[in-house]
Amino acid sequence: MSTRGEGGSTLIELMIALTLGLFIIGAAIALMLSNRQTYDTTEGLSRIQESTRTAFELLARDIREAGLNSCGGALQFVNVLTNSSSLWWTQWNGGVRGYGGSDAFAGATFGSGVGQRVAGTAALHIMRSGSQPQTVASHDTGSQLLTQSPRNSALSAGDLAIVCNFSQASLFQVSAADASTVSHGTGGTPGNCSRGLGFANPPDCSETGQTYRFEANAVVMRLESLAWYVGNTGRTSTTSRSLYRVAPQNEAGTLSLVTEEVLDGVIDLQLDYLIEGGSAYVAASAVTDWNAVTGVRMRLTIEEPDRPAAVTDRVRRTMTHVVTLRNRMS
Repeated sequence: MSTRGEGGSTLIELMIALTLGLFIIGAAIALMLSNRQTYDTTEGLSRIQESTRTAFELLARDIREAGLNSCGGALQFVNVLTNSSSLWWTQWNGGVRGYGGSDAFAGATFGSGVGQRVAGTAALHIMRSGSQPQTVASHDTGSQLLTQSPRNSALSAGDLAIVCNFSQASLFQVSAADASTVSHGTGGTPGNCSRGLGFANPPDCSETGQTYRFEANAVVMRLESLAWYVGNTGRTSTTSRSLYRVAPQNEAGTLSLVTEEVLDGVIDLQLDYLIEGGSAYVAASAVTDWNAVTGVRMRLTIEEPDRPAAVTDRVRRTMTHVVTLRNRMS
């Protein structure tokens, strides 16, 4: 019987074929892993860019409006809130007050707990008008009523408010409000320690206090006091830091501090300040007059927030943004 035409692969040929196959499969796997890594990096950069835009927009909006109110020209400032010296959010600072990475700030204490401030990161306290100024039609000091013209459209019981003219500005808590009036009587939380809105040195926190009547055409507005900082999230599955905002909120006439996690992935915040007449930004420790600050330079370090905490090669970027204070632009 003839065997001519029959053939097969030798062992060497088979081994060569397997080697080539493994090489091709390995190359395909490597390409797939490389594409996956590229995709993860690109997605991480996109998330960082998105977070950066959001963070800068939120911070810049508040910084631009810091100190923005109609009471900037008042010669004297009066704070009649109860225990005002121990409440950071009632301390009028002209609109902005910064804290360096080692500076203590009562609104966000250093610590490792959830919502506590990360050591070495900056914090920023901002005060600004939270509503359009409303015109005062009359002021009855006996009943502690400020009547507005044409009506009260922004203030509710429990709100922080400032009433001012060119001589004096008074910070108080609205004890009652209706469609046309607001009251600055005592009571509430923290409440007003005095029914009077007049200036005294030292401050007069007796029940009657110093009587001062604001004439017609004075203005009254709601005041917002808030702070930004980087805090701990307490999460171990993803990034452990976020950008936080803390502010008093009015709940049924009572003010209480509320801390909110605004944006995850923000792991560092550093701030420098431009002083009027200066040419270089300086640290918070070098600022002697916060009323002279005209600009703030922010440096944010943000990492991709969604990757597991065990990942050590997260995409991370540091970006800088400069904001000027609108009410101090000459």
